[in-house]
Amino acid sequence: MKKLAAPMKSFGNLILMTLICIAIFIVFMALRPANAGMQGNLPTPVQALPKYPPVICVAPDWVTEICEDRQTPLPKSNPLRAFARERAPKVRTVLYDEPGGELSAHVARWQALAQSDDDVEIRGPCDSACTLIMGYVPTERLCFGEYASLRFHPVRDAITDTPLEKSTKWMINSYPQDIRLWIESKGGWEKMALMQMWTLSASKLWAMGYRKCEPEAAPVPWTKRDAMKNYRSQWN
Repeated sequence: MKKLAAPMKSFGNLILMTLICIAIFIVFMALRPANAGMQGNLPTPVQALPKYPPVICVAPDWVTEICEDRQTPLPKSNPLRAFARERAPKVRTVLYDEPGGELSAHVARWQALAQSDDDVEIRGPCDSACTLIMGYVPTERLCFGEYASLRFHPVRDAITDTPLEKSTKWMINSYPQDIRLWIESKGGWEKMALMQMWTLSASKLWAMGYRKCEPEAAPVPWTKRDAMKNYRSQWN
């Protein structure tokens, strides 16, 4: 009997410990704060709580003022700011009256103009060696004004005044294809006379697809006072 009483006592202690643990768990759950879904109907707040912490701006004379008045607009975004540079404004080169001249000088001039990335406006006659501009400046950077024209004639020797066939062929081959075809339609360089120019007018150039220049702004008329001021500035 003594051997049987010992196991029964241990089993009773185990049950007692289990009941104590259950009681502690129940007490813990009862004392834990209820979650938001179990709070029931809480009273409605009387007024909205103020922003915290409050922000107060003070002027140099210790007078308070609205802080929003001190805000300045942010600078506009600039896609080039990441590269620490600003794009230079587009420069225009305007040709009003170009009588031509030495071929090599014009070739150097138009090559430099092509590398400059300038837009070119031809607004008057572009004669002889001036027409080589068509072979160097890209078409999308060219435009022709209402009074513009390209005028062609054979290359001649400045001393003997005789035509130079080789130079004339080279010059014509420098032009875009549409201008070469226009010269061929008139009979080619062989039909050109030294003292007579073939004129390609602005309207014909527009019909070929070349861009028309925007109208120029009218010049501001000078008064007598402006003229006198300009005259004095030249001598001072």
